[in-house]
Amino acid sequence: MQKLFIGKFTVKTQYENNYYKIDDKKDMGVFSTLSEGDYVLPSHGTFVGKLLKFKDFEEKQGSIHATFDVVKTYPKDLTYAGNITNCKYFIPDMNLWNKTVKSTKGLGFFEISLEENCPEIPDIDFENSQRKFIIVLEEAMNSLTFVKPQDICIIISSLKEGRIKDILEYNGKSFERHEATWTLYQDKIEHGKSEYTLHELLDYAKPSKDNSPKKYKYILSLIGALESEKYFIADNAVALYDNVIVGRKKTYVKPKTGVKTPADVVDPDESNDLSEYETYAKLLELNPNIILYGPPGTGKTYGAMKIIEAFEEKLGYKSSFHQVKDEGRLRFITFHQAFSYEEFVEGLRPVTDEAGNIRYDIKPGVLKRLAEDCRVEEKKQSFQKEALAHTTGESKVWKVSLGRKNIEEDVYDRLRDLNQIAIGSAPTESIEEWTDEVIDGADPSGMLKTLRSKMQIGDLVFIFNSLRTIRLIGVVVSDYLYVDDGIKYRHRRKVEWIGNFEKNPVDIYNLNQEKQMTLSSLYELKISAADALKLIEDEDDVETPVKPYYLIIDEINRGNIAKIFGELITLIEKDKREVLSCHLPYSSQEFTLPKNLYIIGTMNTSDRSIALLDTALRRRFAFVEVNPDPKLIESVSPTVGGNVSPSKLLTALNQRIVEKIDRDHRIGHSYFMGEDLITKEDLHYVWYYKIMPLLMEYFYNDISQVEDIVGSKFINKKTGEIALLSLAPNNNGISEFESALMDIYGKEFQG
Repeated sequence: MQKLFIGKFTVKTQYENNYYKIDDKKDMGVFSTLSEGDYVLPSHGTFVGKLLKFKDFEEKQGSIHATFDVVKTYPKDLTYAGNITNCKYFIPDMNLWNKTVKSTKGLGFFEISLEENCPEIPDIDFENSQRKFIIVLEEAMNSLTFVKPQDICIIISSLKEGRIKDILEYNGKSFERHEATWTLYQDKIEHGKSEYTLHELLDYAKPSKDNSPKKYKYILSLIGALESEKYFIADNAVALYDNVIVGRKKTYVKPKTGVKTPADVVDPDESNDLSEYETYAKLLELNPNIILYGPPGTGKTYGAMKIIEAFEEKLGYKSSFHQVKDEGRLRFITFHQAFSYEEFVEGLRPVTDEAGNIRYDIKPGVLKRLAEDCRVEEKKQSFQKEALAHTTGESKVWKVSLGRKNIEEDVYDRLRDLNQIAIGSAPTESIEEWTDEVIDGADPSGMLKTLRSKMQIGDLVFIFNSLRTIRLIGVVVSDYLYVDDGIKYRHRRKVEWIGNFEKNPVDIYNLNQEKQMTLSSLYELKISAADALKLIEDEDDVETPVKPYYLIIDEINRGNIAKIFGELITLIEKDKREVLSCHLPYSSQEFTLPKNLYIIGTMNTSDRSIALLDTALRRRFAFVEVNPDPKLIESVSPTVGGNVSPSKLLTALNQRIVEKIDRDHRIGHSYFMGEDLITKEDLHYVWYYKIMPLLMEYFYNDISQVEDIVGSKFINKKTGEIALLSLAPNNNGISEFESALMDIYGKEFQG
């Protein structure tokens, strides 16, 4: 009896060389019941390109290799969501609809249950062995004229009730219950105990309840199709399982040690396959500046996010993109024609004080701020001081006087030993519960409000020694407090001293933009936290690893590169970082880029070719082309509405665009992907409001040129305008709109 498995080959070299390695015999369970002669459809990522037959287990250098022979290769990659899960010879069960497409710990091979009429595994023609899954109202069953043998219908009692009444398979003459799928559904709803109608599922998916936007969109589209046409074709069987068969959304909860995770509850972090981005992560290690370029809609920004995740994994951090962002290690900006050096590096910015007066301060731009965050984090790692936990590149630096120099040295000594800073402004009582307005009335100098409200935990304080020098550096570790201990300066903050220069006071004149300090007891200095921390020597010579920081520049080709980067275009090179520095024109500070700051740019080739980019930029960046990938569409939406193949449509459109214009103006796959593309109505919207306007732009509204791309059916010959085709289905279940799209990719793509 033949057996077939899906094998998840997470290591690319193992997939390419037809073996699967484990390092310990106790992990043999990963192979399930795999035996000699069994067939395996191996996957690396979401695609399957060949059929293997299991040979044997071999021991090699302490590890165990499962070895395979290649039985056949497929002319195009198979996909889980398309050819495999919709194959009419495979029984829809937990393995097919859930475990093969999601990560299940401890298992790498999953047996596929086969229908009785399944041919020999090597003889399966996946392209022409697809079954449809149709959700249909019971009243409309007799009007389904397009069903074929082994298509499966999920029967809805009525539109008003919205309850799944039965699951039937068409045998060519009549409908019979499909026991495997019906049993799976009954297991999911606990034989009626957890049954939900479509309307209840829609309600639970709302943000105020389960907050499941994908399920909400799917169920909403499903109900809309039942209202208009009385049936809904589920193009993606996995989406059908997740959104309808499973019932109400299950939220993943990290299990305690030793507690098994239910097979149908998947840790989202475990299903993030980054294998296809490993090459680009290695490239980022070689060159910290890369640009992803390609036609619009090819997922360049998404690719940048995944490259960051792959790079994090390569370094051993395994942080998701959102975790990196939440940690403050990432900035995302978009270049445009008005974007300037002042926004990117540093410049003068208008600031309004509390009196309404405008002044111009030197403020860091996006790149400089991120570089400062890098340097602050590096110092924090070398100090290993808990007090610096809240210090960031945005933390402020304050000048503070502890008593009057040479007059109240006893006050200075006591406050230093108490690890406190203080000011003696009136009033002589706690202001902890006062409003800022009341404080302003009691202390016109504003210093008291600064101490209580403006100063933040993690800010740094420089203790005054002379007009140019300081004698202590501390970090603020508490909120405002009022202390009556005999010292007349009672309004205080706790600090932790991280630098003592009493014997050799430090000159900060240059650091403070060549300005002397004043005698005012408390005010903000024009010094960054990163520059302030440079004054403190590391506690040891051990080099502590610092996490990487990232700057994503979207639409990098739309900005004036020479104007935006200025002198920093030289400093971004890998071998110049932390070696060369430049003198910034506004702050007069020396600046260099950290080694652990990585720049990822994206650019649309339809806007500007790489050849037209600034030459200096081209020399300093590695370029990665991101092409339209129809296979990605196939893996998510093999068809839309059960008829149109968006991957074939994209392929045909791009072939014609290349012939008419060039490859830089191709259409990206993301136009035909996403949670908003479920029904033929969604496809209708994408086509008429995204694809057609893009083509009209490409050909400068030359309707005859557009006709050569999309065909004559989409053009009104009388008016010369775009024709809006009908979505009403004919007896074969195909609308005029769908038929016209299918004509674009023609007979050469037909199965």
